Amino acid sequence: MEKKQLKYDFLLKKINVSHDTCKLFEIYYHTLLFWNQKFNLVSRKSIDMCWERHFLDSAQLWFFLPKKAKLWLDFGSGAGFPGLVIGVISKELKPTLKVVLVEKNKKKANFLNDIVNKIGLNVEIFSRDVKSIEPQRADVISSRAFGNLNQLLKISYLHKNKNTISLFPKGVNFLKEIESSKKNWNYDLEKIRNIIDYKSYILKIRNITFVHDKKDAK
Repeated sequence: MEKKQLKYDFLLKKINVSHDTCKLFEIYYHTLLFWNQKFNLVSRKSIDMCWERHFLDSAQLWFFLPKKAKLWLDFGSGAGFPGLVIGVISKELKPTLKVVLVEKNKKKANFLNDIVNKIGLNVEIFSRDVKSIEPQRADVISSRAFGNLNQLLKISYLHKNKNTISLFPKGVNFLKEIESSKKNWNYDLEKIRNIIDYKSYILKIRNITFVHDKKDAK
């Protein structure tokens, strides 16, 4: 595969990382290309666009990190989007932030470990079902292309604290998912336009409660 010239403007000017951090992303990117020749970490159809479609798309979630956040949980992490991208950014901009990645597929978890070891990140990886790990009480919870909103809320409910924000990138059909999820969940929702892919959105969610919680409390 011909070596692609990566564009760092978004990282340098919007996220405000240094050229050194961009070089770490370059290591991540080329390691992904190498692994993807053997294992289908990223769709073969999207690999040529993965810098914009996966790396930069994930990086924009950094804008929503609360100042006092200490723990970011990302589940269904796959090839590290968005959680490992957040881990790379935080190495420079917020090194005290711990990022927890949950990916039960062993091959994908091995890839994540390879990146973490190469770059040296404050990242912990669980190769297990996210519902089986100890509640994380995370300040931020994210997941990308894992499942429908009802599933995402169910898992977030297990690992939230009272101030958690959940960030879920979604495509154009998310309104149906919201309508369906409201049968089981109450939550505060902010729909944010994706600045990398203007046809998509990021769902920013707070105060998740199970619908029956309020009924039982009466």
